[in-house]
Amino acid sequence: MKKFLMAAAVLCCMMTMTVLTSCSTDDNPVTPPEPEPTAEYTIMYYANGGANVDQCILPMLRDFYKADPDAYKKVNVVVQYKFSTAENLKKQGFTDDTCEMYGSKTVRWVVDPSKSLDTQLGESDNLYGADNADCACPDSLTNFINWAAKAYPAKKYMLIVNDHGGGYRPDDDLPETSQATRGLLYDDGNLINGSKKHFSVKSFHRAVAAANVRFQTIYMLACLMNNLEYQFELQDLCDYIIASTYTMPSWGGALYDLPEILSQPNVDIERALDAYCKADVTSWDIVYSVEGGYPEDYPFYTDLTVTRTANIARLGQVMREFTDRLCDTYQNGTEAQKHAIDYCTANAVKVELKSPFYDVAKYMASLMSALPEVYDNNFYSQMEEAFNNCIAAQYFGKYLTTHDYMVDYSVLLGTLGSYSYVFWKKDNETGAQNPYAEYLFADDGMRYLYYINPTDDPQYYSMEVSGDPVPWGSTLADTYEQLAFDRAVGWSRWLRLNRQWPNLFCPSDLHYELPMPEEENKQN
Repeated sequence: MKKFLMAAAVLCCMMTMTVLTSCSTDDNPVTPPEPEPTAEYTIMYYANGGANVDQCILPMLRDFYKADPDAYKKVNVVVQYKFSTAENLKKQGFTDDTCEMYGSKTVRWVVDPSKSLDTQLGESDNLYGADNADCACPDSLTNFINWAAKAYPAKKYMLIVNDHGGGYRPDDDLPETSQATRGLLYDDGNLINGSKKHFSVKSFHRAVAAANVRFQTIYMLACLMNNLEYQFELQDLCDYIIASTYTMPSWGGALYDLPEILSQPNVDIERALDAYCKADVTSWDIVYSVEGGYPEDYPFYTDLTVTRTANIARLGQVMREFTDRLCDTYQNGTEAQKHAIDYCTANAVKVELKSPFYDVAKYMASLMSALPEVYDNNFYSQMEEAFNNCIAAQYFGKYLTTHDYMVDYSVLLGTLGSYSYVFWKKDNETGAQNPYAEYLFADDGMRYLYYINPTDDPQYYSMEVSGDPVPWGSTLADTYEQLAFDRAVGWSRWLRLNRQWPNLFCPSDLHYELPMPEEENKQN
């Protein structure tokens, strides 16, 4: 013990001498610490016109200029916006001068409340690039984040990505796809074989993960992005995720609330995001039912959910146990149990009419209720608690609330490793939407085209294959099974085992489940 104390004392003296020596020379000057940022928040807004929504996104950006100017003493709003091509701006009704001035150009600026959006768009110093190469490239987003964080540092950061969104499909999760499918943010100025480039879940994750800051909140201001595939992929990049399970209207919104809410002293972020989401969803009801002149009961499906990423891992643990039991029962259970599972799958609640996304909470709840011998009350409570602990805030539009069509998260659902994308057309006499064709994406990477024909029984359709299958660009193993969600839950095991096609339709008493104004470009 004495030897140890003596050695410690000698070491202490040596350290003291070293420190004194270092302080007495200018060879190694001490670097002063970086000053503490004065701004509480920097909101980074990254958007693209996506061929047909410039006329909708620009009013959203204009909302930032409606906020109380005092809010900008504590909150920075930094924007990078790429306009659609001049041709597509023209189609949206922009003037020739505007099309020539802004077509395919990128503008980058910090919101100055003493100016207007039009003024700042017109300042030559804010022109970032003639074409910006490809705003759906991960490097482009990473570059913007790093620039914004260095130029406008803050204690906390929020990222908003605004453009078209299409949820998650394996055929859309390719590094570069030649198919006109939907992912997240479309650069119509950069094409591959005639199709717009976009982020996939993997490339979006890479872009944010490579940045020099960690976000408190990531807001995907795009349609259909509140799915488990994206939630699990982004969980390590931020504390909260804001997303919509249904489609997201292009008009309305309450972006002006964000600077004001986040500039308050000692802001509680969960209360702040709750207040923002409530204001956003309320604004959509007002804009479409009042300013839009639509009937009181017009079917607008609008929602926003705030997810606590810290609790996603626990949800994954419980869902894995759920999936283990489901797969075991389907393989080794009784015929009655298998029939009960098929019944639940056949009646799964579809979130979007043409896409293979289903309400995962309702689907799992129906299976647990149908199989009490497999999932007892204790397990049901664990699952309910896991879902509820992920949701920090959640709001639904008036129509959804009135008709009890509220959903939580969506998830991909298919059969034997395949899933389908359905095409619909409107019956001009009845106004009903009817399916007429579908793409079936098989797990081996082949895509089949089927025509859907009505039968004498209105509840059933016949399927007719058309032509030879063609590759869709990858396989289920190389896309879905690489997701953080699938690695945590093993959901692809159920996609491969399930032999019952899920419900093709949305709730049976609706002709369609999405708000469908006459102008197609009113939807993100």
